[in-house]
Amino acid sequence: METSREPAANPSAPESQNTSGGQASSGTKRPAMRFVLVFAAVVLSLLTGYRYAIHTPLNDWYLFNVARHTAWALSWVAYSVELENRPGMNLSPKEVRASLAAWRAGREEPTPEEVAAASDAPLTPWEQWQYVARTTRTRSPKAVNGPRVSLVLSPGLQTESEELQRQIEETVRDTSLSESERSEKVSALRIRLGKVQQRMEAIRRGQGNAAEEQGRVFPFIVVSECGAIEIMAIFIAAVLAFPATWASRLIGLAIGVPLMYLVNIFRLFCLAIIGALDPSRKWFTFAHEYVWQAVFIIFVVAVWMAWVEYVARRKMR
Repeated sequence: METSREPAANPSAPESQNTSGGQASSGTKRPAMRFVLVFAAVVLSLLTGYRYAIHTPLNDWYLFNVARHTAWALSWVAYSVELENRPGMNLSPKEVRASLAAWRAGREEPTPEEVAAASDAPLTPWEQWQYVARTTRTRSPKAVNGPRVSLVLSPGLQTESEELQRQIEETVRDTSLSESERSEKVSALRIRLGKVQQRMEAIRRGQGNAAEEQGRVFPFIVVSECGAIEIMAIFIAAVLAFPATWASRLIGLAIGVPLMYLVNIFRLFCLAIIGALDPSRKWFTFAHEYVWQAVFIIFVVAVWMAWVEYVARRKMR
């Protein structure tokens, strides 16, 4: 009687399966660990570097351009938008220009001859911001400052009063006018200003609509946190950490970073409009601190995932 033979057992089979499974697991973990380490290192490096670059002329230039582009976007829907309209700051064009030239030459102060020789033309917003940034840092190195944007969505009496006061100051400094012309123009402006101030006083006594006085205005400064550097740092780190060709990474950075900048301008545009419409600042604070923070993070993740799917992996195939 024949007995059937059982197939010989292979004691090494389970061990070989376990070994291959372990190799696959460790092979999967290595790229993930590399991504996390590179991502963290790049983010920390960029944010640390920017921390030390905040009080530099380069960052002054960057924040000014953020403010300038935001003001340009707002100008399409607003009554008026101005850069560096700082009430009460009566800067002398000659002194400002002479000081800027002296600082560029490495000196602390201009000479009286340089001040006298400087142009007396009205200051540009960039010249004003350069001077304000430098003098503020000198007085208080840790002070938070940025270029100022003055949004008037719909004007009120207060806006009209400020505009007339500014016109008076500019007329007084205008050396192209003769003494009689200057005096005549200033007198006419002061008459208009007096009438506006009388209407404002009447409203404050309860003889008018309070909304007529203020209008819808929102002055704000663009500080370093408004530049979206943190968001850009996260996106740059995610692109550099992902295992892709350098050509793919360069494409991602060339498209993604400008997109982040444009979305940030749109963010500031929306916040400025909300600020002008919401005098209580309740909805502005909610949108600023919660809504847009979440929207920005989601946008970064969406752009990065689109880059991975349609650029990085396609190049690898």
